[in-house]
Amino acid sequence: MKKKLLILLLVTSFCNINGQNKIWDFGGDVNYTSATQIAMWPVEAYNAAEGATVVKDGLTLVGDSSGDQFGQIENSGGKTWDAGTDDEYKAINRFKFNGGSAPVDFMPSYSYLSFPVTGPVDVKVWFRSGSSSANRTLYISDGTILLNSFDAVVDNTDPETITASYTGTGGIIYIYTSNSFNLYKIEVKESTLGLEFNDVIKTNVKVVDNQVYISEVDTDTEVNIYSVTGALVKKIQTGKDVDFTMKSGLWIVEVKTDKGIKSLKLVIE
Repeated sequence: MKKKLLILLLVTSFCNINGQNKIWDFGGDVNYTSATQIAMWPVEAYNAAEGATVVKDGLTLVGDSSGDQFGQIENSGGKTWDAGTDDEYKAINRFKFNGGSAPVDFMPSYSYLSFPVTGPVDVKVWFRSGSSSANRTLYISDGTILLNSFDAVVDNTDPETITASYTGTGGIIYIYTSNSFNLYKIEVKESTLGLEFNDVIKTNVKVVDNQVYISEVDTDTEVNIYSVTGALVKKIQTGKDVDFTMKSGLWIVEVKTDKGIKSLKLVIE
């Protein structure tokens, strides 16, 4: 079968391989969310037992290191964000971390939330600090890169929000803490970001028969090949030109160097 390569260097056009738009509302505002959503997060002692992993409505919860406390839902007396605006949000209940996540290199150890994405997304979290007694930090990462964080200083328990943008082609988003925080809502939206063209990166991609050639490599380079569902199918670390075999299909090629990231769509027929 004849093989050909179509490289689409997308600057203004958008390749949507994601399709994920999701809200987890722990706050239980009857004016905002459905009865089904409220019933999914009722008032209860915890949502993930010590050392346990639970998947609930597509959200993975990893329990704490001791005490069966992670994910407690309780009535918080009512809090309001952006009062009097189109973005106003009222919460009755809260989701409690009841401790920190012991993060190491942008990965939490326990007491954390995570969910899969298949392309670029924007994440927004409505939250408050779990205590006014000490400084603490709320983190959002993809496991290797810190996407954003919020430092809550002593005496700050105000209603706050944090947003983070993930620009990759698929992976896992993690929400975790250095100490206790209370979450009220998590919103995930498809991002308007698409495949990225970076003209600073000179690395070239071409195909001959069933071989894909990565050339003009002038620095340490990471090449990741993803399926259209966001699954990583091949990863190569190289400092020189390299080639490899790929079967027929539609793939996303991500080239990473110290100069940035360049993403290409690869169609092999």
